[in-house]
Amino acid sequence: MGAPDAKALKQQLIVELKAAILRAERAYGGVARSRLAKSLSISTASVYAYLKGTTLPSAEVFDRMLIELKVAPMDAKHLVALRDSVEIANRSESVQSRDRRTPVPTAELPRDVEVLHGRQAELDQIRTLLTREREGIAVCVVSGLGGVGKTALAVRTARSLGTAFADGCLFVNLQGYAAEPVMSAAEAADKLLRQLAVPIESIPAHADQRIALLRAQLRDKHLLLVLDNALDTAQVAPLLPSDGHYAVLITSRSNLNALDDVGRIRIAPLTVRATSLLLAELIADLPPGRSPADSVRESIAAQCHGLPVAVRIAAAVLRSESWPLPVIDGDAPVELGVFHDGERGIESLFEYSAARLPTELTQTFALLGLHCGPAFDVEAAAALADIDHNVVRCQLRQLIEANLLEAPNPGRYAFHDLVRAFAYQRAETGLAPLAATQAGSRLVDHYLTRVDAADRLLTPHRHREGMTPAPCRYLYRYADYQDALRGLTTDRDNIAGAARSAFDHGLDEQCWQIAFALRGFVFIANDVDLWIGTHELALTATQRAGNLYAEAVTRNNLGLALLTRGDDIAAAQMYEKARALFTRIGDPHGEHTTIAHQAWIHFHRGEYDQALRNSIEALTYLTKFGTPRNTAILLRDTALIEIALGEYLDAVPKLLEALEMFKAFGLHVDEAMAHNVLGTAYQRLGALALAYEAFEHAADLANDAQSVLERARGHDGMGTIAATQQDWPLAQHHWQQALSDFEELHDTLRTETIAARLDEISMR
Repeated sequence: MGAPDAKALKQQLIVELKAAILRAERAYGGVARSRLAKSLSISTASVYAYLKGTTLPSAEVFDRMLIELKVAPMDAKHLVALRDSVEIANRSESVQSRDRRTPVPTAELPRDVEVLHGRQAELDQIRTLLTREREGIAVCVVSGLGGVGKTALAVRTARSLGTAFADGCLFVNLQGYAAEPVMSAAEAADKLLRQLAVPIESIPAHADQRIALLRAQLRDKHLLLVLDNALDTAQVAPLLPSDGHYAVLITSRSNLNALDDVGRIRIAPLTVRATSLLLAELIADLPPGRSPADSVRESIAAQCHGLPVAVRIAAAVLRSESWPLPVIDGDAPVELGVFHDGERGIESLFEYSAARLPTELTQTFALLGLHCGPAFDVEAAAALADIDHNVVRCQLRQLIEANLLEAPNPGRYAFHDLVRAFAYQRAETGLAPLAATQAGSRLVDHYLTRVDAADRLLTPHRHREGMTPAPCRYLYRYADYQDALRGLTTDRDNIAGAARSAFDHGLDEQCWQIAFALRGFVFIANDVDLWIGTHELALTATQRAGNLYAEAVTRNNLGLALLTRGDDIAAAQMYEKARALFTRIGDPHGEHTTIAHQAWIHFHRGEYDQALRNSIEALTYLTKFGTPRNTAILLRDTALIEIALGEYLDAVPKLLEALEMFKAFGLHVDEAMAHNVLGTAYQRLGALALAYEAFEHAADLANDAQSVLERARGHDGMGTIAATQQDWPLAQHHWQQALSDFEELHDTLRTETIAARLDEISMR
């Protein structure tokens, strides 16, 4: 009796593996396939392929899989032997099959890279797609940014599947993105026919006939066809017969979306860890005097931003010289010029992609390089390109298709860091200076209009003298308070970038107005860094423009930010200069607003009597000549000072009046603040039930308004009331919420205070 064939052995392996797993699950419980995949560092699809017998796992992976599934040792020993028998039978049948066929020369694949980190999951996915049992041809498209390692993956895949295809492998570089002209489908067919040992004289001269002959030659072959560096669907579609039993692996910088019914794998940049490991291994043989320190190596890896070709170029540079860029903390700098090893360069690599874009798309690509933040939406792109939303949306879609742009979140677009640097460089060198300046100005106006529209919802009834944003082509409107808050949170870094861009390009009016319009948002979000950063730029801009009113307003707002940070000396200096400016230009409204702010300097210094005098002076004037919003704020602030002086009965009526006004004007955060102050007044008066109710209102309002600080204060107050009443579980509940909020705000002092209280409760 002859030895069992591979198919019978494989079926036996599937049956016995399932039975062994079932016995293990009855004894120890099941193991989720996703968890198993993670443990084995492979894809979930590969796990299912191994368990179904579609793909034979390597001996190492099979051993680890049996351990993870807790298969009994005796079962595992038998299954390992059976797996090895299947592999031996596969090889034997492959050899016999090749002996029976007309010998077909296997194409000389490009050299396999020695080090390939962080790509096991992708390799498993590709192999699974190409070797799964199915009718017809298996086609896998591997796409991604230039330099991300698509060809390396294709070559590694082809070499690892040597026994899976009886007739070997054909490989052709289609030159879709290269210095050489793009290869036509007919030219590719000619090269493939020659690899198939078709006599030259038998290859038709006519393109259609040549492609038809290739299809006929491939129809009865069991081989892997690798079409590397494809330009588009039109280039590869003619090379794919409609029937046969071979597999096709296509790599391209384009996603080839028009190619239907194929498996797709998009290759992302490497993780930080994989990038670091790859660089470490590539330079492992450098002598001690030439090898960079660990911290330097980590910085270099960070500058590669996960692009394997950048890592390899960096390794080549390090073999000749020390790294030319400094090691810095925080985000690594993006400098394309350093990524050139004498033969390869990132710039030329990306140029091949840009060269394939239509003319109008090349212009938009360069303009997008001028964007002032990490991610943007259609409206920002339309402002930069100065074209219709629908047109720019289609262009963004094309850039995504070419893997020159990403869509990290719905409605948001972003460049890979190195591509962004390349796009900016194209803008600097390829755009006319006037066109670049106008685009930058349009973008600044876009974000100014956006932040101003949000501020009018977040802080209605605000005194806005001097605020006259330039009209934009597309006025942005937020649906409501929550939408405005979400929008500014999402665009936070873009708005900071717009303020910087306005300052750098001398757009002084826009610079200070962006800072002014941000004031409400940064107060609600307690984003002191953004608050101070934008206002410091704005202050210099107002001085450069000679706008005394804008300078005074900016100093007032910056003073409050400095006071919030705890720098009362710098805040006092800001207020003194602001007050002097308002007096100089004859603006009593601004002057009394500053007096109200100066009250807080005295308050923080414990000078409560002087603080109260300042606050009452400002309240008296602004009640007559200011806005109702100013009056309500000063009523609340004056009451807070009165509480510090022990004048609780004077404070409560002011707070109740302020609350009515805040509620009527829709000033949610101010209303929450007033409830917290009212809770403190009631607490000092011994009216604990009323105090708890006030703090509860504050926390609820702050939660709706997304003010983490006021929510924390509300829960802190409720926790204190509960502790006073010795309701320790309730106190613990509220203080834990307050602790979480103060930790989010990075408020070390309050965090430590609340944590100490919770420790005391836990010891009771």
